[in-house]
Amino acid sequence: MSLRDWDIVGHMALRQVNGKQIMITPGGFTGIEAAIKDWEAREAVRQRQSVEELGKLVNAALDRM
Repeated sequence: MSLRDWDIVGHMALRQVNGKQIMITPGGFTGIEAAIKDWEAREAVRQRQSVEELGKLVNAALDRM
C-alpha cells in the first residue's frame, strides 16, 4: 500500500478496502501521512495474522487426511 492509493481531502484520507470505505484522520499523529502509515502497519500485521491462522487450519485439515 502507498499514499497514492488514498484519496486525501483536507485532513481526511479515504480508501476502499475489501468493499469497505476506510476513513483516516490525523488524530494524535503529526499529519495525515503518519496516520496512514500507522494504519497500514497495523493492517499488515492483521493480514499476516489472518493468513497464519488460515495456514494452521489448512495444515490441521491436511494432517487429518
